[in-house]
Amino acid sequence: MAITFTNVFKDKILDTIRSFLNEKFASAISVYTGDFKNMGNQSIRITPVGNELVRYTTTGEVREYSVEIAYYLKEKSIKGDFWAHLLRQISIIENLFDDNTSNTYFNGKLASMVINNKTEEEKAIDGLNVVKWDFNAMYINNVS
Repeated sequence: MAITFTNVFKDKILDTIRSFLNEKFASAISVYTGDFKNMGNQSIRITPVGNELVRYTTTGEVREYSVEIAYYLKEKSIKGDFWAHLLRQISIIENLFDDNTSNTYFNGKLASMVINNKTEEEKAIDGLNVVKWDFNAMYINNVS
């Protein structure tokens, strides 16, 4: 007997996020998944963190998926007021996620945000600024 499944994390959560980010930023900002990469002047990294069972029923299960969203911006690439640019980009990204609370997933929300809380790899890049959000969204899976 063959097992049928949906790769929920990739197909329903990460790919959905990547799609609306790519639609907004086109080729201006690279969007990628996985480990940190030095990707030019601006990039957005989408990293799966985990999931938690919210509710189990006889017809399926609801899971909440956690993702880290990281926006990278090199300070030396900005002409003019760096902080105005960074804060504008933060608002744009937050509005994109707010506009996409219900896609293939539901109740998608950016739960928290920090600026320049860097890993050792990120600290090694001169002039790199980092904005990180915790994103959570729910998905109904294994519906029979």
